[in-house]
Amino acid sequence: MISGVIAPSSNLGHFVTKRAHLNPDLEAIVDTGTGRRVTFAELNERVNRSAHVLRDLGVEQGDRVGLLMMNSLEFEETFFAVAKLGAVVVPLNWRLVADELVFILADSGTSVLVYGSEFAGTVADLNDRGDETAVRSWVQVDGATPAWAIDYGSAHTAASTDEIAVATTTDALLYIM
Repeated sequence: MISGVIAPSSNLGHFVTKRAHLNPDLEAIVDTGTGRRVTFAELNERVNRSAHVLRDLGVEQGDRVGLLMMNSLEFEETFFAVAKLGAVVVPLNWRLVADELVFILADSGTSVLVYGSEFAGTVADLNDRGDETAVRSWVQVDGATPAWAIDYGSAHTAASTDEIAVATTTDALLYIM
């Protein structure tokens, strides 16, 4: 146990938890595009918020979560949040068109797609295809969120910073690429 938190021995998502306890004020991420700087303590809180948002959407251990975003703080925190939940990250190539993505989403069994607003047109096309994909929840990170999607920023702000306790094994699947 680390300060009442489950020891991060077998889950990459808990790496951030451990770093937040050992080096809370050390910079974890510097987003050169936006100039945002985040310490390990802040990153852990953001990862926990993201994990709670995903859990509220029904994401459980082994579920697939697609990420269609450029490199950003939100990409990193969502990646670690998925890992903390014991779910599986499906990073998507942003250069692909909807016809290519629809196959990947269906084949991987992706149930939640988190995406940046720069891909809103492509994602709207995917959403319009109904059950051609396994996606049941769409989460837009920034910009004007359509009615059928969840606004990441609002959900993230309202979510808890409490640690997520998930028992995973060292051989649990982390991502499908």
